[in-house]
Amino acid sequence: MSGGASRHTGVALLLVDLQNAYFEAPELDEVKDELIERANELVVAAREADRPVVLVRTEHDRDKSTWTVNMLADDEGFAFPGTAQASYVDALDTEGGLDVTKTRDDAFHGTRLREILTELQVSHLLIGGVSTHSCVAETAMAAFAHDLHVAIAGDVIASENPTLSEAMLEFLTDELRQPVLDQEGSIALLREGPAEGE
Repeated sequence: MSGGASRHTGVALLLVDLQNAYFEAPELDEVKDELIERANELVVAAREADRPVVLVRTEHDRDKSTWTVNMLADDEGFAFPGTAQASYVDALDTEGGLDVTKTRDDAFHGTRLREILTELQVSHLLIGGVSTHSCVAETAMAAFAHDLHVAIAGDVIASENPTLSEAMLEFLTDELRQPVLDQEGSIALLREGPAEGE
């Protein structure tokens, strides 16, 4: 996908942590096939509309230098570079996607994500991925702090903690004015762009 494309009018699709490691959780594995199918629908819609697709994944170094405080406390790392855990789910359509590697729930932390979005003149993000209550929510909150308009792709998110997930989505919607869109609404945003004034 060309970063110089002129038709994307400020909207990008951002998919977070659609990697094998996260679908080891039974609650996520149960919905994996359907979630990836819907994610691919958004990727195709973005590609057809000449919108950027950004794929964010987590990787951690074996030497513990990138581990979070809870990983260090548990002395347990995961998603090491080159492993099956770190790889995107096989069925995910990654063609033309821009790859960003992160080490924290917030996809902006310690990455070039903000610079990439600025270079692409992106002002609106449609975010999907896992898990809703952690990486999706923290990335959405960080996007707000970076003055980006955000919508959540409600049919392309999943969580192993429904209670926290529901609370986080309520916070994002009510406090940060980040709507949760169904699949039809998500595709419409990618194809048509944001409504006037949004």
